[in-house]
Amino acid sequence: MKQMKTIGALALVLILAVSLFAACGKPSVQEQIVGSWRDSAGILGFDFNADGTGKIVAGDFTLPIVNIALKGEYDMTYTVTTDEESGVTTLHISFTFAVPINLDFTIQLDGDILRLSHESGLNYTMTRAAESDSTPASEAASE
Repeated sequence: MKQMKTIGALALVLILAVSLFAACGKPSVQEQIVGSWRDSAGILGFDFNADGTGKIVAGDFTLPIVNIALKGEYDMTYTVTTDEESGVTTLHISFTFAVPINLDFTIQLDGDILRLSHESGLNYTMTRAAESDSTPASEAASE
């Protein structure tokens, strides 16, 4: 009888442990991209905050999608959505540079690599910046 109680208690502990792990799902893509991201040339970057705000940081860079020259930091808002049917994840960025600009990128996140693809055919590959490497691209470009 004592052995049955022990087995029952172990089964209960196992069920609780599995339930806890199931409840602790993988963070959303929006949670995973929080932080600073830079391209390999150091002329374009994004700083994503957890609240859906952030900054675009640019050296002497022309954004081909809208043909606007960017240099410095620009406040932005962003959202990340995943289409449940197709599995495609989209990053929607809004910022103002003389006029409001809204951009949608299909994104793929692989650890510390963030790939952005725009319907125009432009692709950007960003790397997560270490905290000590998060110098704004505008400063990095002027060095």
